[in-house]
Amino acid sequence: MCGIVAIFNHDIQYEVDLKLLNKMNNSQNHRGPDDSNIWQDDGNKNIALAHTRLSIIDIEGGRQPLFDDTQTIGITFNGEIYNYIELRAELREKGYVFNTESDTEVIVNAWLEWHADCVKKLQGMFAFVLWDKKNKHLFAARDRLGIKPLHYSKADDQSFLFSSEIKALKCNDKISLALNSQAIEDYFSLGYILEPKSIYKSIYKILPGHYILLDQNKPEQLINKCYWDPLDYINVDSQNFDQETVQLKLNEAIKKHLIADVPLGVFLSGGVDSSALVALISQIKPEPVTTCSIGFDLLKYDESYYAEQVAKYFNTTHFETNVSVNDLSLVANVIDVFDEPFADNSAIPTLILSKTTREKVKVALSGDGSDELFLGYRNYQMLQLEERFRGVIPGFIRKPFFSFLAKIYPKLDRAPRFLRAKSTFQALVNNPITSFHRAMSIINSELLQQVYSYQFKEKLAGYSSEDEFKLLAKQVNHLPTLKQIQYIDFKTYLPGDILTKADRASMANSLEVRVPFLDHKIVEWGLGLAPKLNLRGSKVKQVLVKSLKGLVPEFVLERKKMSFTSPLDEWMRQIPIETLENKIFTNAFVNADIFNISQVKSLIEEHQNRQQNHGVFIWALLIFEAFLSKEESL
Repeated sequence: MCGIVAIFNHDIQYEVDLKLLNKMNNSQNHRGPDDSNIWQDDGNKNIALAHTRLSIIDIEGGRQPLFDDTQTIGITFNGEIYNYIELRAELREKGYVFNTESDTEVIVNAWLEWHADCVKKLQGMFAFVLWDKKNKHLFAARDRLGIKPLHYSKADDQSFLFSSEIKALKCNDKISLALNSQAIEDYFSLGYILEPKSIYKSIYKILPGHYILLDQNKPEQLINKCYWDPLDYINVDSQNFDQETVQLKLNEAIKKHLIADVPLGVFLSGGVDSSALVALISQIKPEPVTTCSIGFDLLKYDESYYAEQVAKYFNTTHFETNVSVNDLSLVANVIDVFDEPFADNSAIPTLILSKTTREKVKVALSGDGSDELFLGYRNYQMLQLEERFRGVIPGFIRKPFFSFLAKIYPKLDRAPRFLRAKSTFQALVNNPITSFHRAMSIINSELLQQVYSYQFKEKLAGYSSEDEFKLLAKQVNHLPTLKQIQYIDFKTYLPGDILTKADRASMANSLEVRVPFLDHKIVEWGLGLAPKLNLRGSKVKQVLVKSLKGLVPEFVLERKKMSFTSPLDEWMRQIPIETLENKIFTNAFVNADIFNISQVKSLIEEHQNRQQNHGVFIWALLIFEAFLSKEESL
């Protein structure tokens, strides 16, 4: 795993500043502390590539930037190509020469053979920038699911810059750092920023399954093309499945994800996904699997006991670490790692887990992606229940009736789950996409509109992150609502939150994380499963669970799902209200003029007085303040 940088200008008289290139590259050293190199074309000094390397495959021969045997195709690459051995054999038969055993060299020869279509041949996680000296083409691509990041910007001097992380682009003072108001709305409604936006107006993320092509001879042209989309595979064609087929697919993917010249391990929570990885790896590898888990100081959120039980069952070499309220001191570290506001409350636990894991292994496998693929989230269950109500109660009765119930029913955040009906009543008033957006939000849209300042609402001009959800739903409106929601998750939450968290938290600790459930062949198959196959009453992920019978212990398969989250509501209440307010309402925060300060204070008081739960929103405010203060200090 690595950090990549590229600078390109259409003007052949332009000369890349190598000091700037080095500075950008060094800012990402945590992504690849094993090696660092830069390259500039002798004939075209307007193009330069840089690379910082975490050596995983072909440790000696895989140095980058790397060129093909003809020295015409250069690349800086981040990721792993799991089918590189097969591709190398295919390309050798076509006459291509290989000088290393690395997966990187496969990409440059694949470009020579298939040009832009080379990405369709790659099985893995990747982000790379490639320079074709002969055709004067710059090609930047990101993997299908967005496992690996790739940012880009156009500077005031008309040069294009690419990097793994935003911090590298910020090294160039010719890039505007004006904040994006729509990105701020995304953040405070969802806790992350919807791609391709970043927190800055002039910095973008290449979308998953997309590539950018620049031609030195056509400065007016920028090709930004989608080469893969879940849209092409999501349907309800598969009405049945068999255990053997599912296990075969998982086994094949995991075997490829185990290819490495360094030690590997598994993030183990004790849930179905990570236990499945341990079970299948234990069948493949003769030596004990290395597993790492994290526990919390509040028992309600702590899965470490279950992880320990799974570790004992499979005789793994197990390590455990813990996180408590004291680790909220890491707020500033979240900004350093993510480069923009990011409010997922499991970011700090993931950072701590990655640090501990890196002390034991260099590569870790994670169960990320399984919940999206096999409908494992509680939101899917709730939506299915809501849809049944919508199907039997006409809208002209349902809306006024449940609006009345939602209005009079108290919000019982602390009550048992079956008594917390207010949010369900509210959901039944809305259309399914609005209901889903509300469920995914860290604070409901009505409260958010109350706390926004008048000036900020003017800047938004009516924009809401819900608009993006509705646009995506329209693309699959021929499918059942559950499949529409699944599609939205694959296009928003998965790349913008889950995979962003996994990449930044792990790479901040020089750890590579692999996600076998997001092997694109498994995803293409899984997107065709009918919802009824995975959701059976209160049971979720039944395709995966049933395929693991006899392989994973029953105490895992029958256990109720716990989300990997932290106890933010209680952690926030352990902090005095004066401390919170002093930390949030700094000059940088107040002067940003985004919030009605008195309204925000009211929400904090409600939370601390246990009237309602606003812990995640308070956490988002703390993160945002840390971001603004850091910006002010630059």
